[in-house]
Amino acid sequence: MNSNRSRIIRLPLARWFAIEFSAIVILSLLWSLESRLAGYSAFVGGLIFIVPNAYFAHRMFRFQGAQSARLMVGTMFRAESTKIALTAVFFAAVFILMEPVHVPALLFTFAVMVVMSGVLRFFIRPQPRR
Repeated sequence: MNSNRSRIIRLPLARWFAIEFSAIVILSLLWSLESRLAGYSAFVGGLIFIVPNAYFAHRMFRFQGAQSARLMVGTMFRAESTKIALTAVFFAAVFILMEPVHVPALLFTFAVMVVMSGVLRFFIRPQPRR
């Protein structure tokens, strides 16, 4: 068997989340040029994206290897459902609990993070575990 195929692939999740968090900070600073509320709302919009995704990554990548395939599939569906539910709960909490919200900043930052997550998939390559 080829030695490259027998290695378990590890995703660089720490680097992935560091890039996403840096993007949230940059977008928040850019929105804060308009107003302090816009910067704060942009930061919250980014957190609404990154916190459920961090939960998903934590739950999804606990198991590795062929013997854990059944656990991985079940965990994937539960983790994705929980991620979607957390996103909905966070949006509801922001619109209910945050009195002044700059909605364009919140939604724009969330949308940019969604697109950026898809683009990062092509730039960050998985690395084999040694």
